[in-house]
Amino acid sequence: MLERVQDGGALRRLFAGGVIFLGLLVGTPRCLGADLWGGSLGITSDYFVRGISRSDDHPALQLDLHYLNSSGFVAGLFASNTQIDPNEPRDVELSAFLGNAWSAGDDWQGKVLASYYSYPWNANGSQYNYAELDLDIAYQQWLDLRVSYSPDWPRYIAYRGLVGVTADSAELNVQRPVLGKLRGTAGIGYFALNGPDASGYAYWSVGAAYDWAPVILAVSYVDTTAAAKALFYNTAAGGRWTGTVIWRF
Repeated sequence: MLERVQDGGALRRLFAGGVIFLGLLVGTPRCLGADLWGGSLGITSDYFVRGISRSDDHPALQLDLHYLNSSGFVAGLFASNTQIDPNEPRDVELSAFLGNAWSAGDDWQGKVLASYYSYPWNANGSQYNYAELDLDIAYQQWLDLRVSYSPDWPRYIAYRGLVGVTADSAELNVQRPVLGKLRGTAGIGYFALNGPDASGYAYWSVGAAYDWAPVILAVSYVDTTAAAKALFYNTAAGGRWTGTVIWRF
């Protein structure tokens, strides 16, 4: 049952705009039973979030631990290497999340998660920390829609430095069988940053994943529209291939 929880979610999120988020996602068991503990350990050649590299084109080691009970309550922790500012030393992203996961019949599954991201060893300290609320809806394990909202996403504004602004995003991801356990994947999304001179950009990814349980092997190409380069340092925006290996336990 735990493998069922992880399989659909891990594969969908691998290519949600290039996000590598290891753990329990939309894949909720159709029949909730005993309490479940699980996790995953992975390494990726580049840690992307909405088409933007959070590891400055460097590899990242990532760990996820999570818990799901019979009522659908979800909670967990996630950690990854990061390097948000290429001029600063490498850092670590730590996040905690909790929420609720559910199923509606055999076809529909969903979850709501509240998460908090922190970078305790970053030179700018808590200025990069932010909270986020996510809603995921999946259909038949192949189509996934995600919408997100953050009340304090860190944005750099000239003459003001890092400022917390509201931000929201929406993305659509698909995965389809190609041959045996090999699946093709694709995703597209839009991220909007509010505040002074509000702006946004689109991002997309395409790739493939092979489920060699309990290991997933994946590759994807991630890219963004030109507007992303105006919002972030140029080396952070997409146009990259990335490879990932995940071991689920």
